[in-house]
Amino acid sequence: MSIFRTIFREIEKLGEPVTITTEEGSIRTKSVIAPLLYKNKMYLGGVHLPDGFFDTGHYLLILPADVRLPVLGTAFFQFGKNKYVLKRSERVSVKNYGAYVWAVVAPYKENLEEDYDEI
Repeated sequence: MSIFRTIFREIEKLGEPVTITTEEGSIRTKSVIAPLLYKNKMYLGGVHLPDGFFDTGHYLLILPADVRLPVLGTAFFQFGKNKYVLKRSERVSVKNYGAYVWAVVAPYKENLEEDYDEI
């Protein structure tokens, strides 16, 4: 059995149903989602974080290799009642074959009128 089929089967077995909405339409698939743990590096926004820092604001998703996420533009991920917005993603390949897609997402928050400063 190839590593690609193994990764796909594990995502199907362990993953949660997710609806991905992009400018081109919606996709339903499964994904593994976990809180993103930082390890003393510079990450989103260039902020230095201490070892073992746990940021509940960002999550790591592992998706099947056939999922196409936009390089530019917006993508939303719906897990049940929870909605997330794409921050960054990349397709991981081995010998030019797609293995999986990883994505960093953050909880989606609609901009409310009171969020804007009055001019």
